[in-house]
Amino acid sequence: MTFLYKGYTAEGAARAGRVEAADEAAAAKALLAQGVYARSLRPLAAGARSLAASSRAALYRELGALLGAGLPLDRALDLLRAEGGAADGGAALERVAGAVREGRGLAGALALSGAGPGAFERAAIASAEASATLPAMLARLADRLEAEEAARGAVRAALVYPCFVLLLGVAVAAVLLGVVVPSAERALADAGLPLPAASRWLVGAARAVVFGFVPLALLAAAALGAAKLRARGDRAFAERLDALLLRLPGAGFARQRAAQRFAAILGALAEGGMPLPDALPLAAAGTARPSLEAALVEATARVRAGTALADALSPVPHVGPLLAPWARVGEAGGCLPQMLDAASSRLRARWERTLSTRLALLGPVLLAVVGLFVLALALGLVLPLLRVASEI
Repeated sequence: MTFLYKGYTAEGAARAGRVEAADEAAAAKALLAQGVYARSLRPLAAGARSLAASSRAALYRELGALLGAGLPLDRALDLLRAEGGAADGGAALERVAGAVREGRGLAGALALSGAGPGAFERAAIASAEASATLPAMLARLADRLEAEEAARGAVRAALVYPCFVLLLGVAVAAVLLGVVVPSAERALADAGLPLPAASRWLVGAARAVVFGFVPLALLAAAALGAAKLRARGDRAFAERLDALLLRLPGAGFARQRAAQRFAAILGALAEGGMPLPDALPLAAAGTARPSLEAALVEATARVRAGTALADALSPVPHVGPLLAPWARVGEAGGCLPQMLDAASSRLRARWERTLSTRLALLGPVLLAVVGLFVLALALGLVLPLLRVASEI
């Protein structure tokens, strides 16, 4: 259950936001563990739904355009709500507009509304509000969310054909091994001709692949799913698992993606005026890689101690070699946000090329593997049958 809270810290700083808990007492206890003393707690309105990334992108773009035209925030939100802006975000817009009318900024209103923006989005909007660059930041967030959604859509669309080929191959192999092979073996046995050694080897290998490898692959997938489930509640285990996954062959693709996300988020926050020590933890969390996040938090401590960003990033595995040179140039030239943007764009282009190449090769490779498998199995049966036919 989600509760909206208002409270304060031991230092007297005001805090507000959302917390997940089973009931109000559990919510207060969870906040206390975070050093927040709750002054008020209320459950999120029934039926409140987080906005999808595409809907948030539409909201940010439309709202940014209205603010850029000179409308005040509350008037822009009311206009969007009245005109049905942001597609399925009517209820969320109502909650955001209500929080703004109570005197909150857009970042705080989004956090309290249940609209679902991540910590990076809220921080970027808050820093843009403080630096009077909100319309430009909203347009930038919309671009980023739309690019993320387009990438996910491209991956899903590109995987349809390979998945179909794989399922078709498994179905054909199952029919051959479950129906055709036993019938052919019985026919050869009745004729007094056992399968030749080569045919027995091919059939045995095919059975091992279909009835051995496939269950093992499913078991490995289940084990990975269980490990990820455990990682949600065990931070140390999550970091070890993530570090292992990033060291696997072919993980360079994931490392590029993590570095690109980090550079994009850090560049946006720095351009919005947020100090680097405050922006780094948010950008680290945006990588969605626990092991890298832990290493980047250590880099944050070095930056707080006065180390240059490039020098602080250099020891960070995977991210440092990709971003430290860009950060060094940006710091030397006084254009760090622009250089981080350039690094993000370069890494994104490289990531997209790698993604398109792998997806383009996946279908033909699977088709070739399935075809060779079926051909080998068919030859293992056809040759003995031809031998029988020649002796009749």
